[in-house]
Amino acid sequence: MKEHVLQYIESNFPDLSSDLYLRFELGDPYGNGTDERINQVVTRVNTLFEEFFKLDDSVYLYIKDWGESEDVMFGNTTPAYLYELLSHQKIEEKTMYDIEEDVDEVTGKPIEIRNEYNVKFVCSEVRSVGYKEILEGIGNYEQGRDPSIGQSVYFINMEKNLIFHMYDDRGCDVFSLTKEPLLPIYETYSKWILDYNRVEIDNALEVGLFNIHETAAETAKRLKINNLKVEETKINLYENNTCHITHSLAIPNGYAEECIHELSGTGFTIAGGGSDNACTTIQAMKTEALALIDYQTELMSLYAKKYKGEYHGWSAKRATSQDALSIKKE
Repeated sequence: MKEHVLQYIESNFPDLSSDLYLRFELGDPYGNGTDERINQVVTRVNTLFEEFFKLDDSVYLYIKDWGESEDVMFGNTTPAYLYELLSHQKIEEKTMYDIEEDVDEVTGKPIEIRNEYNVKFVCSEVRSVGYKEILEGIGNYEQGRDPSIGQSVYFINMEKNLIFHMYDDRGCDVFSLTKEPLLPIYETYSKWILDYNRVEIDNALEVGLFNIHETAAETAKRLKINNLKVEETKINLYENNTCHITHSLAIPNGYAEECIHELSGTGFTIAGGGSDNACTTIQAMKTEALALIDYQTELMSLYAKKYKGEYHGWSAKRATSQDALSIKKE
């Protein structure tokens, strides 16, 4: 079994990834360790997993394990939990290595460092692998919750040519060899797509912001404005910097309805701010870390460009702990 899986990965998903993928946000905007965050993580990841895999699907688990010793600092408080869930399964294993490049401090020459880890392999129907418990355990890791799972778990379906990987409570990836399995999920759960990856995902899938680009000069100007405005807020980006961020776009009236429709399918809350004879003002709002403003403004700049309008910038108001309690789940 293990050689079959390794050969499949090497031939189809080198490094367990693909240029065709979706990356979903799971935990934000809720704070670390909160019930709200854990509940949203569990709901979203199970919803997505069940969109891609049916109970009678055959699935391979590729489990990357750096060691089973307990490490409370990094959340690995129940290192044997995953294998307890899989105790009724046949498990094969193989010792493998990651190669890191470094520089020798004495000679200054490049060197390679081999990091050893174990890979465990399981083959079963989805209904028999305890996927809900596994996904929740991964979500608990680093959140101070037990039981937790610190191993990296990849669910591989060779018939559908899909890999599902939840990396932690922040998010999960789905890799595919073709666009077709990803497109309907993209459309249905577009609001959960991570801002940071949306432009790359859209271009790979040829949807949304496909072929819409900034010039180097436009990017440099936008980033400079962002830096100045962040300084004006006096908000420390190395501390809690969650803010209510509002963007303003002016879109020609003939394109405004279509623009609003597309923006409404993202994770932003959209409101119309009035119109004149030529343009409609659109406000796009999101509660998120101000440290991520560069990714938000890139999206707004590109949407404005796509719909022949102008991006007029952003404002931010620090979110309070009480605000976090009132955030509605999407």
